[in-house]
Amino acid sequence: MAEHEIWAWLLTAAAGYLLGSVSGAIVASFTRHNEDIRRFGSGNAGLTNALRTYGVRNAAMVAGIDLGKTVLAVLFGLWLLGRPWGLILGGGAAVLGHVFPLYYRFRGGKGILCGAALLLMLDWRVFLITAAVFAAAVAVSKTVSVGSVLACAAAPILCVLLREGKAETVFITLTAALLLWMHRENLRRIERGEEKPTVAAKRRPRRRQP
Repeated sequence: MAEHEIWAWLLTAAAGYLLGSVSGAIVASFTRHNEDIRRFGSGNAGLTNALRTYGVRNAAMVAGIDLGKTVLAVLFGLWLLGRPWGLILGGGAAVLGHVFPLYYRFRGGKGILCGAALLLMLDWRVFLITAAVFAAAVAVSKTVSVGSVLACAAAPILCVLLREGKAETVFITLTAALLLWMHRENLRRIERGEEKPTVAAKRRPRRRQP
């Protein structure tokens, strides 16, 4: 490890951000359909819009890319810096890259899959309980955004209850706050009772009007 070397910190941050900037939703939409998902549905480059626009197979590809890139960013950070800073810097940079991707004019997704990967790398117990909260909320509400919001709220609480390190708990709290901010429009619709159920597409959609 090179935790005392400034180059290791810079390399961890740069690698995490560049990996995070690879958008699973955009890559999948271009690879499978030769088009930009941001021109369809909600216009968001994320898993939910991929599911609504293209269906389950496309969404599975999105999940694999977004989870995988975050895990790689964290592993690289851990190799250079160890815990907790490899997780925090590598994973945090990956989340920022996903939300504000360099390659796509800083228009990315909302970061839930990246957040899930961070929890998995932090503590499998936090990950499983948060995933259960997400699944239960989606099952009841039929809406992915409701599950995402409740999972973001639950993650920091679980970090405290399971006595994670102070640095990791602060990091997860800040990450959850960012992801909730990215869901601010969903929160407004949920409050007004206007959030629509999430349904996977069964056929090709019409092109979104510019």
